[in-house]
Parts: sequence; structure tokens; C-alpha cells
Amino acid sequence: MTEDPKQPLSATAFEPAPRIAESAAATPANDQSRAVLIALAVIVGLLLFVFFVLPRLVTNEEIAPPTPTSEEATPLSTTGGQNAAVDSGTGRSPFAEAQESALRREAQEALQALLRLQESLAERGATRWGQPTYDAALESAAAGDTAYRERDFIGATAQYEEALGLLGALESGLPQRIDALYETLLATIEKGDVLGARARFDELVEMAPADSRLITLDARVGALPDVVGALEAATEAEESGDLAAAVSAATQATQADPLHQRARARLSALRSALTRQQFTGAMTAGYAALTAQAFDQAEAQFRKAARLIPGAPEPGSALSELDQARTQSELVSLKEQGARAEGEERWADAVKLYQAALEIDELMLFATEGKARSAPRADLDSRLGKIPEERDRLIDARIMRLAEQTLAEAQAITDPGPRLRDQIREAEETLSYASTPVAVLITSDSFTDVTLLRVRRLGSLTEETLSLRPGAYTAVGIRDGYRDVRVKFEVRPGQRNAVDVRCSETI
Repeated sequence: MTEDPKQPLSATAFEPAPRIAESAAATPANDQSRAVLIALAVIVGLLLFVFFVLPRLVTNEEIAPPTPTSEEATPLSTTGGQNAAVDSGTGRSPFAEAQESALRREAQEALQALLRLQESLAERGATRWGQPTYDAALESAAAGDTAYRERDFIGATAQYEEALGLLGALESGLPQRIDALYETLLATIEKGDVLGARARFDELVEMAPADSRLITLDARVGALPDVVGALEAATEAEESGDLAAAVSAATQATQADPLHQRARARLSALRSALTRQQFTGAMTAGYAALTAQAFDQAEAQFRKAARLIPGAPEPGSALSELDQARTQSELVSLKEQGARAEGEERWADAVKLYQAALEIDELMLFATEGKARSAPRADLDSRLGKIPEERDRLIDARIMRLAEQTLAEAQAITDPGPRLRDQIREAEETLSYASTPVAVLITSDSFTDVTLLRVRRLGSLTEETLSLRPGAYTAVGIRDGYRDVRVKFEVRPGQRNAVDVRCSETI
């Protein structure tokens, strides 16, 4: 008999008994007959053992399938436990038994794969999210168990593989489920549902415990209460009109969770609202300053508004209005100052003011007329003021004539102002002073040739009295062999006016 349970059993070969010795021939005939009968009985018993008992022993002990180890799980039916060894059945051949054992092993292998996948999916929460496919897989596995107990190993294998296919479909769809749950969790976080976010996060941890995104998500879920609280505070501050506090609260929300899109959008909207509020305030303050003609303050506010919202048209328009108002105000001021200067007879100042107005707008009528009116008076004012200053030069006939013309021009003005009247009086006094002759004694050595510059040549003289108008004079003396002399002297009324001119230094 072979040791291989798959090899069919064969009967023991029969061998004839050995020849009887001659000494046995002498045995009595009845003893020989008895021995033959005994031998025949033994042979028949052996044959019965080989053909009936031995196959049963081989079936039950050698080709029976091994009992599953502790690592092999039981079928998924609700009965649980291991199926008992099945009787081989009477009259079945060793080949049939071996074939049945192979089918049993195939069913068990399918079952083990099914159990491993079922355990993995159960750990990842498939009992919750895998319905109804998960239940259908269990029903198919239970049908496989029933077929297995009924020794229908082919049917059991088919049922187990069907269940395996259903669970495999759940496993293959797991990445999509994880991504969908991830998106749901993100939406829940954005919604601000703290309890819902924690629940979805726990589900994701169960479904994808090794997902690298869990670290970030854990921090975001943990920060969600702070985000929700800060956003609520921002809303309250906004409703009360305190946009600066609202921006501060929204900033805290984004700091708690920088990835929170709603918080970032809220912060952006509040910042825009605060900027618009500040913009409006700056424009309002600018126009108030413009109305009060505080032009520098108005300009500062309008430029602040332009910085708050670059490209906004309102600050540009306001600055244009400001320039026009500033120009108009400056022209009005120049006009007023010019008129005041005319009234105070500050004609040179009036000319400068009107000229400044014409440089702003050359078509300004008041500036054109004012300059035409003030310029001649400014020139007269200047000439009148120089007469007293040049009193000593009036001895020059040309200068005296110009001074007299200037005085006549001033005296011709009707309704002169106080300044002009004073200038006319001073000019008259100066001319009167310069026109009154004063006696001057000129002495020399009778050898020196004397010339009084701008008056006449006196020649050689010992002394001579001249009638000269007050002023500064220069006498020049010339004598051959002597160095020339120049004597400067002043002629004044009420004093002794005498001068000696002679050359005394030989060459």
C-alpha cells in the first residue's frame, strides 16, 4: 500500500503456497483437508480486508482534508465554526476522494481571501458606508457556507468568489470614497459646523488612517471653534459700524486657520469695506477743508483718498477742483493786495502783485488794468524819491532839469494821496535849496590855472568870489613843473564857503 493519499490503492498480489515435504505425505488425509480449509479461510479474509476494510481506512485517515489552522477563519455564515469531517461515502474510489479534497482546498482558499478582505474593509468602516453591497457579499458568503456543508465545493467556491468580487468592488472604490469624504469634510469646515467636522474627520481617520492630509485636517478641525468665534465677532462689529474691529476679528480667524477660504474671503470683504469707509471719510474731510479754503489740508485728504483706492476717479477730480479753487483764491488775493497797495500808494508793490496775477492768467482784466494804472505811478514815485537823495547833484543842469520835470508831473496829478503830497513837498524844498546861489571864495597863488569842473575855467587868480548853487564841486589846478591838484568841496547855505587851489609840489 502506497503512502501517497492521491495514489489509488491496489490489492496485495497473491502468491502460491510452497510445495509440501515428502514427510508430510505420510500425514493422515483428514489433517491435510483441515489445513487446506484453514488456508482458504485466511485467503478469503485477506481479500475481504483488502477490498472492503482497507479502502475505508485509507479514505478516513489518509485523504481526509486537514483541519483549518488557527490562522484560517471560519466561513462567513452565521452558524460559525468549522464543518466536521465528511464521510467519504461507501464505495467511492481514492481518485474521487482526492478530487473532492482538491475542490475543498480551492473553496477554502477562496474563503481565506474573502475573510482577509472582509476584515480589512470592516476595520475601515465598510459596515457603515458599504451598504448594501457589503450585506450582499455576506449573503453570498453565507450561501457559500451552506454549499460547503453540503459538500458542494464548486458551488461554495463560486459563492465565495462572488462575495469576494463584491467586496473587491468596495475596495477599488475606496479612493473615490476617501476623496469624496475629504471634500465633504472641507465643506463642513468652511460651513463652520464644528460637530459635523469632527464626525467627518473621525470617519476619514477610520477610512484612511494613513492619509497624509490628516495632519493638516486635524489642526484645522481643532482650530474651527476659534475660527467660528472670530467670524461671529467680526459680524457683530460690522453690524455696529466698527469696521476696524471687524477686520481685526476676521484677521484672527485667518490666523487660526490660514486655509479657511470663507474666513479669508470675509477678511478681504471687510478690508475693502473699511478702505471704502476711510476713502469716503478722507474725501468728505477734503471737501470740507476746500470749502474753508484750507487748501493744504484739503490736498492732504484728497491724496490720502487716492492712496487708499488707487485709480479711483474721485480724488483726481477733487484735486482738479482744488487747483482751480486755489488759483481762483490766489487771483482774488492778488487783486485785493494790489488794490490795497494802490490805496497805500505802494505803487511798486502793486505792479508786482498785478504782474504775479498776469503770470497765472495773462487775460485777467483787473491785473491788466491795475498794472497799466500802477506802473506810471511807480516810476514817478521812484523818480520823486531820488530828488532829495540826489540834492548835491542838482548842480548839474541836466539833472536839475529832469528833477524839475518830475516835480511838474507830480504836481499835475489831481487828488494826490498823502505820500505823493509829501514827495512833492520834499521835491520842492530840494529844488528850492538847490536853486538858491551861495557865495564861494576861490583863492590861489596867481600861478596855478584853476578850473571849476561842471562850472567854468577860472584861470590864474589870487582870489575870486563865485555865486554857486549848493552842492558838491571839484576844482582842478594845473601849473607847469608842478604836480596837478584836485580839490573837492561842498557849498552849503549858512556856512563859510572858501577853497584854496594851488600847485605847490614840484615835479
